[in-house]
Amino acid sequence: MPTREIMWNVSHPAHTIMMYLVFVISLIVLGRSVYHRVLLWCGGRPSPGNTGNYLARFNDAVSWVLMQRGVSREREAGLAHMLVYFGFLVLTFTTTMVMLDHDFGIKIYHGNFYLAVTVLSDIFGLGLMIGIGAFAYRRLIARPDLIHTRPADWIMLGVLFVLCLQGYLLEGFRIKVTNDPWALYSPVGWVVSKFFWGVPDQILKGLHLFTWWFHALTFFVAFALLPYTKFFHIISSSLNLYFRRSDRPRGALPFPGDIEKLMETEEEVQFGTSSIKDYTWKMLLDLDACTSCGRCQNVCPAYMSGKPLSPKWLILDSRNHMLALNSDKKFGKNPSKTDSYLLQNLLLAKSGVQKTNGTYSANGSHRGANSLVQESAKLIGNNADDELCGTVIDSDVFWSCNTCYACVEACPVGINHVDHIVENRRSSVLMRGEMPHEAQSALRTLESTGNPLGSSESRTAWAKDLELKILKPGDSVDYLYWVGCISAFDPRKQAIARSLVKIMNKAGLSFGILGDAEGCSGDPARRLGEENLFQALAKGNIETLKSIKFKTLVANCPHCFNTIKNEYPQLGNLGDGKSPQIIHHSVLLKQLLADGKISLSDSDEEITFHDPCYLGRYNGEYDAPRDTLKKIKGLKIVEMEHNKEKGLCCGAGGGHFWMDLKIGERVNVIRANQAKATGASSIATGCPFCLQMMEDGNKLIDSETPVRDIAEVLAERV
Repeated sequence: MPTREIMWNVSHPAHTIMMYLVFVISLIVLGRSVYHRVLLWCGGRPSPGNTGNYLARFNDAVSWVLMQRGVSREREAGLAHMLVYFGFLVLTFTTTMVMLDHDFGIKIYHGNFYLAVTVLSDIFGLGLMIGIGAFAYRRLIARPDLIHTRPADWIMLGVLFVLCLQGYLLEGFRIKVTNDPWALYSPVGWVVSKFFWGVPDQILKGLHLFTWWFHALTFFVAFALLPYTKFFHIISSSLNLYFRRSDRPRGALPFPGDIEKLMETEEEVQFGTSSIKDYTWKMLLDLDACTSCGRCQNVCPAYMSGKPLSPKWLILDSRNHMLALNSDKKFGKNPSKTDSYLLQNLLLAKSGVQKTNGTYSANGSHRGANSLVQESAKLIGNNADDELCGTVIDSDVFWSCNTCYACVEACPVGINHVDHIVENRRSSVLMRGEMPHEAQSALRTLESTGNPLGSSESRTAWAKDLELKILKPGDSVDYLYWVGCISAFDPRKQAIARSLVKIMNKAGLSFGILGDAEGCSGDPARRLGEENLFQALAKGNIETLKSIKFKTLVANCPHCFNTIKNEYPQLGNLGDGKSPQIIHHSVLLKQLLADGKISLSDSDEEITFHDPCYLGRYNGEYDAPRDTLKKIKGLKIVEMEHNKEKGLCCGAGGGHFWMDLKIGERVNVIRANQAKATGASSIATGCPFCLQMMEDGNKLIDSETPVRDIAEVLAERV
């Protein structure tokens, strides 16, 4: 029967005892370090939405971790990581089988099972080494901007490579000395054995024993120091995926509670996150879960356009601040002297953090190509009360964010960068009254006029010549059309509203609008951190919506759609009994075409579609706009370089439509150039803000390509 002597040449009980003694020591060191890191996370505020539904969480985490769902989305780096990951997994399984057979007397390592495991471990071990080679190539030759390589990274890659090499040497020595009849089932080991032809067996046995112990000690030391290396993400990232939020929809920001009620209490209330002490335990775990892979940075429109924000460095600088404070026993559960030493000399050192005269600071030389990003971290540690926005990290980092969710979509370990950014904005605005001047002006306008455009016109002026019902309390319709501020007041965007009304009338739908009873959804206020104003606007709108009976609310603005659908329920129900359906107008148009309620004339147009972030990444709707356009016979859709999940933001999100930081290039210029590169004769989108930004971008690059909402495209052919 196919098998082999399990612990050939090291089967003496003394070897086994010594090995397990060293293993237990390394396990104690590892467990103790992990325990202190868990205590550090537990020092954060409660985060109840990240617990519960344990079985569902487990199944989701397993699918992400075992199947590498997040990693595989980037082809080259994803493939290299999967080779290393699955190689490590198979070799760990093989080692476990050897241990169970030899040390616990569970005789399973024989027969066809033995042959299968032997072949797989040999092949996957080689794959692991190839993956390490690919990582080395990316760092030494390809050198993409998203990667920064630290000495500790090279050490860990080297350790993995050496462990694999040692394993093949051990196989080669054994095969050569024992003349293993099943050697071909270890193809790499068999090849290695040929290099020792003619070497006396006694010498090979001595080399085998030395290499075996070197192999074991190398692994045990790396195992013990795992929390202080990049490989700690094996634990932290898995936990972070397991504890991902489940208390709110993807498109909703964290709910701080009803501010009106909170202000009535006598307790001191903290809004947002001013310092690291204000972070929840899940936010602290986010920081520790980061693998510094740079995928978030690679897709960030702010970073692409030369602004000081890198989502990667925002998380890493926050983590370094947390670890520096903890190493100096100024935050969380105080670590031991050993942990403090290792934190300072391994984790912080490998992150490019240096301590001078008792102050931690970032070494900007390793912070990427963006010079503004290199200088964005002013201070890493010193005081647990240091404000993250403005003291630890430059405030422009937080205000550069478009809240487009590209970073969250790209992150393979479940970090929500947008939550971190908006929570710091909230603290700046609500607790300290600090925000960019442009944002302050936009919020004042919104508060004083009820709309961010500052218009004093009626919200129904655009519809005075249309067949349209203005709803009053008690009225009942099938569809409530939520127009939104920009479509109601901006002359160019009014064409979107008029087009949609034309189509709805053509389809014979029962619908109406709220007219002047409709208020701003509050989206600009919430994204800019003015939670108090958002809640006041939202509550007013909720009461208005409750006074009307409707089955479906239709919004042509993805920002309004997302806010009403995902964030209003945090403050109350939109109606009595069954909640109404909230849809984007692209979904309605698709349904009308499917039901045959409207028909379209042909077209020979080539069109490219720009995905609105708040429709796509926030709410997962990519198909409805495209399916709608595909119903136009003869029309051809040409995709831009970045589309669907990887679509590039227009630059309007996060309140940026209402303010201009005047830092770096305009995001809409980058997107307009991508649209121009398709050669399409026109651009379609499903958001009035995106439409404006794309039109402005076209002007700046001297492009005359027309930009239209999908409702306008269809209305031309109804």
